[in-house]
Amino acid sequence: MEPQILFACVEHGCYFKLCGELRYTNATALDDVIERLFRENVVCARVAIDLNEASFIDSTHVGLLASLARYCQQQQLPKPTLFSTDPDINELLFGLCLDQAFTIIQQPTHHTFDMTTIDAALYNEQETGGMILRAHQALIALNDKNKAEFQPVVDLLKQQLK
Repeated sequence: MEPQILFACVEHGCYFKLCGELRYTNATALDDVIERLFRENVVCARVAIDLNEASFIDSTHVGLLASLARYCQQQQLPKPTLFSTDPDINELLFGLCLDQAFTIIQQPTHHTFDMTTIDAALYNEQETGGMILRAHQALIALNDKNKAEFQPVVDLLKQQLK
């Protein structure tokens, strides 16, 4: 399945559906919509993310999810809800302590609203590097375990982006 990011804002709820192999090479769509939420103060009373059709998720996407959780915290919203039934993805999410920032529900979702496909934003190499850096900084901000694991990546990215 081709990677795909879907989004809907219904009754002040912001809903994301992430499908396929989610790698840093296709993360610009998610980064762009999250950045717009931060920048434009979209009215979201709650946030939910459906990963049930994701077949793989890398640390950049997990970091982008962590930044989405930080947005919710800054807006004094409840913890976002994350739906995922894939055992490998769930192992990664719990291993990176996303359960501290999300309510993780290991069940399918049954939404009945239309979602818009978010096209990949066109980022140059510098912008892509900045996105990967921000995502990993959000990951290390979650806890000391993630900091120990991803600080070398963050340091390297900072050095390369100078």
